[in-house]
Amino acid sequence: MGGERLEDPREAAGVILDSLRRVAEEAVVKVTRSKSFMVKVARGSVSVSQSWDELDVEVYATKSKRVYVSSFQTANPSVIVDSVERFLERLPPSKLYAPLPEPSGTSSEAVDPRIAKLVEASDVTPVLEVLDPDTWGDISGMSEVYMVDEALEATNGASYTRRVTGFEGYVRIFKGKDVSGQWSWVSTKLDLEMARKSVEAASEHAEMCASLERETPEPGVYRIALSPMISGNLIEMVARASTATAVLFGMSFLAGRKPGDKVASEAFTLESTPLDDELPGYTGFDDEGVATRNVGIIEHGILKTLLHNTKTSRLMGGSTTGNAGWLFPKIFNLRVQPGDVASEEVFEALGDGVYVSNNWYTRFQNHLEGSFSTVPRDAAYIVRGGKPKACSPGYKFRLAGRLGELVAGIESLGKEIFNIKWWEVNVPFKIPYIIVSRGLEVRKA
Repeated sequence: MGGERLEDPREAAGVILDSLRRVAEEAVVKVTRSKSFMVKVARGSVSVSQSWDELDVEVYATKSKRVYVSSFQTANPSVIVDSVERFLERLPPSKLYAPLPEPSGTSSEAVDPRIAKLVEASDVTPVLEVLDPDTWGDISGMSEVYMVDEALEATNGASYTRRVTGFEGYVRIFKGKDVSGQWSWVSTKLDLEMARKSVEAASEHAEMCASLERETPEPGVYRIALSPMISGNLIEMVARASTATAVLFGMSFLAGRKPGDKVASEAFTLESTPLDDELPGYTGFDDEGVATRNVGIIEHGILKTLLHNTKTSRLMGGSTTGNAGWLFPKIFNLRVQPGDVASEEVFEALGDGVYVSNNWYTRFQNHLEGSFSTVPRDAAYIVRGGKPKACSPGYKFRLAGRLGELVAGIESLGKEIFNIKWWEVNVPFKIPYIIVSRGLEVRKA
């Protein structure tokens, strides 16, 4: 049972759990086997094609209210038990400790057999067709296709499996010096049409920017249109601020607010959606074995709930929302409810302002205040009279604001939902365009 290449994560989790019973009062074991391949392109040529077959073991164990959490790249029970026994005895009791709850989850599966077949054969052909440099020219980016088998076994009786496939990627297309467009996609299905439309969106931004005069917005407060790429990044920060531990640790602009408080524009609804089987965060159970459910975090501007596991709900009152993490609540999928602005009408709806297509390196000056700044990336447009009049490479300026003011300043949202995930949007997201009338400021780079 010490082999690295286990075929059955559930069997491995069960054997490890049985071994842990002699050293821990409570234990949860999660074994994940993932198979994947990735294709990368760089400046118009295929640069890398890699494949992986990985095994990860995560362990939660308690004794006398001491809590131990760790991960391993081996399923050897003796190695895991030795580590748990050695460290568990040295830990102080945790103030966050709460007994494991009664299990209520369900096993879940969102598998596209086409992806499973591609991964098994490491067949990169469909991905290469999407990223084809002969079609798109100066293109950079990546696409990953994967199959995840996960099993969770716990002393509270939880015994669940999760099987999910995924297809995701992002591309950046260049049209001359300092002119580029970028877009991303994510799905549990081999949605090649979604991927192609994402590449087309990146190409269209690059072409539009190349056709316009160069102009960098002067420092000041503007009406801002956020594409799903940048809105995904910033609203993910809002979602992370809604986790109970962010509030407990003074790392959230929602500290001091309570359910029922108005915290955002009436136009804004943010949901945690672990039961959305079109996104690869799909799961019917959390890390404590509790049933997941779709939860409205903010509904029409009203704070409905923070995201909890049993530990944080015990400390703060209420009940778990099915978002465990063993120590901290976790977010599986996210969704922002769409509005009524068609994608082709975003410039018109903005009127006069700045349209930002992408960003990176978002940094916080003060988490409690929600004060942040971020660097736009790729095409950013100066919009006058509802039409793009000039384009600036994003890195020529910065955007700054406070999360609370940002969500309070949301004026309208797009009709169309986009599936977004890349390195600046870590949680799979369904999100539209967002137009902000106040709360964001352009600053010098």
